[in-house]
Amino acid sequence: MSDIEVDELVRIEIEREGTEEIIEIALHRDTDMVSHIRGELKLDANVHIFEREREEPLACNLPDRRHLRLLAHSHRVIDVIVRYEHHEKDHRFAPSTTVFTVLQWAVGKHGYNLDPAIAPKANLILPGAEEPMPRNRTIGSFTTLGSHCLVVDLTLKDFTNG
Repeated sequence: MSDIEVDELVRIEIEREGTEEIIEIALHRDTDMVSHIRGELKLDANVHIFEREREEPLACNLPDRRHLRLLAHSHRVIDVIVRYEHHEKDHRFAPSTTVFTVLQWAVGKHGYNLDPAIAPKANLILPGAEEPMPRNRTIGSFTTLGSHCLVVDLTLKDFTNG
C-alpha cells in the first residue's frame, strides 16, 4: 500500500451497547462513514453513532481525522445512577461519555463531593463485579441492549494489590 493510500485511511474503533468487543475498521476518508458502519455492523436506522465524549450523534464524515473512537447505541441519553454509602445520585449522560467523566462527576461537587485527598482512589464498579470499570470505555458499552439506564457503585477500594 502506498503512502498516499495510507494517508487517506481513517481508522475507526467502535464500541457497542451490551458487548465488551471493540470493532476496528479502516475506511477511505471519502467513504460515507455512518452508512458504512451501519452496514458493516448491521445496525438499524434507530441506532445512534456517537464520537467518544460527544453529546450529539455523528451525522457526517469528520474531515482531516485519521482515527476515530465511536459508540453505537440505541439511546441518545443514559440515566446513570451512582450508589455510594447507602445513597443514590443520578445524572443523564450521553452514552458516549467515558467512565472517567462519570467518575469525575460522581466525586465532584455535583455528585458526592468527596474530599480531594481521597477522590483519586475512587473507581466506578458494576454491581457484583470484581474489578472497576475501565476509565477509558464509554458508559454506553456497559448498558444492556436497549437499556437507557446504568447503575454503578462508587468505591474507594484499592484494586492495585489484586
